[in-house]
Amino acid sequence: MEIIEIMNFKHLLFLLLLVLVVLSKEILVFNEEILVLFAFGIFIFLVYNFASSLISLELDARSIKIEEEFSFYKNTQQKTLTHLISYHKKQVLLSEEVKSIFLITKKDISVIILNYSQLFLKFLINGIDDKLKKIISIELKFNSLLQEKISSELHSFLTFKYSQSNDKKASVALLTSSIYFLSKVK
Repeated sequence: MEIIEIMNFKHLLFLLLLVLVVLSKEILVFNEEILVLFAFGIFIFLVYNFASSLISLELDARSIKIEEEFSFYKNTQQKTLTHLISYHKKQVLLSEEVKSIFLITKKDISVIILNYSQLFLKFLINGIDDKLKKIISIELKFNSLLQEKISSELHSFLTFKYSQSNDKKASVALLTSSIYFLSKVK
């Protein structure tokens, strides 16, 4: 370390002597620009030698702060992406669940419609059956009454014809032809 300081001191001394020679020979003339250049050089030298550790500490602190901010924002971004992915997964699951509920509901509705249509057909068949039974019973009553009426009128007609006819052969022929005719009617 001492060797480096001695080398630096020799370089500084050489530089100072060189500047003095250049000034004494009027190679370099002092004007405003040269004075500003020297003042800037002296400022850089002083800052480098005396304030470099302070500036270095400040830059290190600032870099640590920037690194912490970047890591915070990176963690926030990762958390946000994780939440977005989980929300997307939940949305997909919800969509699938809604589809399955829709299919189940659709099946249930088709079963209900099928049951109601079968119930309606049974109700319709029972209603038609009841009406047909009523029509049949009315027709049977009508047929029975018609048969009674025809039978009584036929009986009175045959009794009248048989009682008017004096001829026994004609009466028997009338009676047999009437029985034959009635046996053919169904």
